[in-house]
Amino acid sequence: MKDFKSFLREITTFKTVWIDKGQGRWTTKKRMHPVLRLICTVFVIFICGISYASYATLFSGNTQQNNIKQQIRTFSMPELPTEMPPVAKKELKTEPKTEIQMEIHKQSSSPQKIEIVREIPNEDSNKKNNKLNGENIFAGIANDNNYRIFVNKSEYTLTLYKGNEIVKQYPIAIGKNAGDKQYRGDNRTPVGNFKVVSIENASKWSHDFRDGKGKIKGAYGPWFLRLDAKGWKGIGIHGTHDPESMGKSVTEGCVRLSNENIQDLRQYAYLNMPVVIRER
Repeated sequence: MKDFKSFLREITTFKTVWIDKGQGRWTTKKRMHPVLRLICTVFVIFICGISYASYATLFSGNTQQNNIKQQIRTFSMPELPTEMPPVAKKELKTEPKTEIQMEIHKQSSSPQKIEIVREIPNEDSNKKNNKLNGENIFAGIANDNNYRIFVNKSEYTLTLYKGNEIVKQYPIAIGKNAGDKQYRGDNRTPVGNFKVVSIENASKWSHDFRDGKGKIKGAYGPWFLRLDAKGWKGIGIHGTHDPESMGKSVTEGCVRLSNENIQDLRQYAYLNMPVVIRER
C-alpha cells in the first residue's frame, strides 16, 4: 500500500530536467512522468474520438432531414377532378293513400282531440290496412264488444276501439329510444299486450326530467292510466305539461297524450281495459 502511494506521488510530481539547447547552452524544465504523460495522451485521443462520432451522427441526421425536405418539396399531388360525376336520381313510387289513411294523416298533426267516422273500405283497401283491423290487432284477446286501446309507436297514434271498430284516434308521444323495453331507465316504451290496472288522478303530481328545470308541476296531466307492463313499474298512459311534444319520441317510456285528449280518453277507460302496444 505504501509503495502504491509512493508510485502515485512519483508519477504526479513534475520533475526538473536539464535540456541541451545547443552551442553549450543548457536550460531546465519541469516535465511529467512518462506514465502520466501516456495517460493524458490516451484521454485526449478518447475525447477527440467521441467528439468526432457525435459530429458525424449529427451531420448524417441533418443530411437525412434535408433529403426528406427536398423530397417533400419535389412531391406533387395528383390533380383531382374539379367536378364530381352527377348522381343518378332515383324515382320514388308511392301508392295512393286510402281515404281513411288520408284522414288519419291529416288529423294526426294536431294536438287536438281527433274523432274518426270510420268508413267501410273495399276488400283491396282492407288488405292494405290490416293494422287498422281490430280482429288482427286484438287476436287472442276476448272480444266482449267493449272499449280497448291500440298504440302504434311508429305512427305516434293511440286508437280507441269498441270491439273491432275504431271510435277515436289521438296523437301521442312515446319513449326517447326505439324498440321494446329492456331494462329500467332505458327510455323505451314496452311492446306487448297489457291491461289497465289503475286509473289515478295525477293533477297534483310533479316530475323532474333532469333537464335543469327542476320539478315540473302537472307533468302527468290530469290522469294516469297505469299498465301492468311486464313488471316495469311506472309505465302508463297520461297527460302532459308539453302538448307540443305530440308526435315525438321524448318520454321516459310512457305513452303521453295532450291533457284534453287524456281527459276525453278517461271517460272510456276502465280497470282491466286491454291495451296493445306495437312498433307498427
